[in-house]
Amino acid sequence: MTTAIPHTVRTLFAEAAGDFRSAWRAFAFTDLTFKAIAFAVLIPAASWLLYLFRAGTSDRVVADVDIARFFFTKPVGIATLFFGISLIVAIVAVEAACLMAIGFGRAQGVTLNARSALKFGATHALKVQRLAWHMILRLLAGLVPFVLGAGLVYLALLREHDINYYLSQRPREFVIAEGLVAFIGIGLALTLVRTIVRWALALPLVLFENVHPRHALGESAKRVVGARFLILWILVAWIVVASVLLTVATSSLDLVGRVVAPQLASSLVLLLLFIAVLALVGVVLTLAVSVVNFSLFALLLTRLYLRLTGTQVSASAVAHFASRGPRRFSGRERAAILVVALLAAVGVGLLAFLVNREQNPPLVIAHRGASATAPENTLAAFRLAAEQHADFVELDVQESADGQVLVVHDSDLMKVGRDATKIWEGDAAQLRAVDIGGYRGPQFSAERVPTLAEALATCKGRCRVVVELKSYGRNQQLEERVVAIVEAAGMEGDCIFMSLDHEMMRKLKALRPSWRVGLLVAKAMGDLTELKADFLAVEARMATRRFVRRAHRAGQDVYIWTVNDPAWMLMGLSRGVDGLITDKPDLARAVIERRAAMSNSERFLVAQLIRFGASTEALEAETALRP
Repeated sequence: MTTAIPHTVRTLFAEAAGDFRSAWRAFAFTDLTFKAIAFAVLIPAASWLLYLFRAGTSDRVVADVDIARFFFTKPVGIATLFFGISLIVAIVAVEAACLMAIGFGRAQGVTLNARSALKFGATHALKVQRLAWHMILRLLAGLVPFVLGAGLVYLALLREHDINYYLSQRPREFVIAEGLVAFIGIGLALTLVRTIVRWALALPLVLFENVHPRHALGESAKRVVGARFLILWILVAWIVVASVLLTVATSSLDLVGRVVAPQLASSLVLLLLFIAVLALVGVVLTLAVSVVNFSLFALLLTRLYLRLTGTQVSASAVAHFASRGPRRFSGRERAAILVVALLAAVGVGLLAFLVNREQNPPLVIAHRGASATAPENTLAAFRLAAEQHADFVELDVQESADGQVLVVHDSDLMKVGRDATKIWEGDAAQLRAVDIGGYRGPQFSAERVPTLAEALATCKGRCRVVVELKSYGRNQQLEERVVAIVEAAGMEGDCIFMSLDHEMMRKLKALRPSWRVGLLVAKAMGDLTELKADFLAVEARMATRRFVRRAHRAGQDVYIWTVNDPAWMLMGLSRGVDGLITDKPDLARAVIERRAAMSNSERFLVAQLIRFGASTEALEAETALRP
């Protein structure tokens, strides 16, 4: 049996590969056309439907913790999650159905071209959607025990202290929790694999035997009895093949880009031409790999279905969709497609060059001070940040039990001082007695939790301040007290403010409409510009060129966090961000100064090196970039 399964897998792969070779044009045109329709129509339509679900709520824009609150505690959020996932699954499944129809037809002696395959998919789209609903509903129900298990682990082992303490110090409780969560994760993974194997034939049963979507999952589980290991082998083999193809394609492009681009740095025209051609080749190669991988998946599933079903099916499911053959493009049409592709590639190259032209000098924002060297949120870190020429010091504020505004990030001092007292439960004097600097070295053992007033006095005249208002649901009058302290220090014009909590942002803006108040974001759903913040401080990967352009059109600056690597700093600058939030203000200043001394073509070259995956060491070699 151990030799029979690999032999069967090889046979099925050979049959699927043969099907693809004999009708690759039909597969390519079908898949590419469907992808174009999906991106142009289906995905926007799905997004619009999900927007309608949320239109009656106040959650038009949801970020960070609000995402979990919206999706898991509100009925409309749960419905949005269910329908959103099922729509995505259905779109992918309909794409697979179109390709499976071609493969099924070839196995039964029926020829389908791209048009007839797409018609087949459209005809069965509603049934596929219903199948997706049943699949997602059962999957979500199956996730409940695992989610509850992970929640119990958190409540039993990780609830006592701030999560940052556990992540940084990794105490015994955290290691035990990691092991338990890993065990739960393994159980979840095994359950998902078993489910996927049992449902492997559900889609072809709906498409080719007209089995009702409600019964297809159960019928599939019956049909695969005795063949589950075979299905698992096929799935693993396909993942390996698809990963190898994708890796070879992307790594070859990266290698060519990194080898050739630096050689053309002296000629901007040649560099632009090279990037345009490489972009075109990259798009074509990526699409080709995508077509091959997804077509191979659909064909393997079809061949598996035919092998396990045997003589129970006929060609009638696709016979009336039969076509005379694939439609061929004329010479003029092919020339037009090539010209459009070349123009688009040149446009991409020019756009990449233009976004690297002159821009306003970006700001260096020291994250909790110069916290890579000095203890975070201490006066020592703030002084060092000023010495390293940071434009802003970013700090976090909370209220103590007696109403003092203290500079501290976590909900307790476990990470920095091994004190488990919650900030909102301790008096300022008690909290300020804790050594929060000794963990970074004896030279910092005198550091204590600063008050906001002390922090402002340290920064005044040396650098400006970004005040982040922390929200753990225990605030008393934090916004009002921050306003009073800033005004008492005479630093209204030298401070800007931000928070993860939208309501705190709105309240502070209502208290002082002329102050700059921004939103801190790690994850988002919707258009953040609708919140009317003065600036957006976002996780670095969120700051795409499109995102930055949209924010700038809305009059909002974009700062990215927390960037401590030159490659990420340069990437952010190439996308037009207005500030770098970093633990290493000295490095950020060096990167900005080095980039300012570059010509436009050099900036373009560095941006392309980053795009092609250049490491920090490679960037240093090419640009002599050192702090």
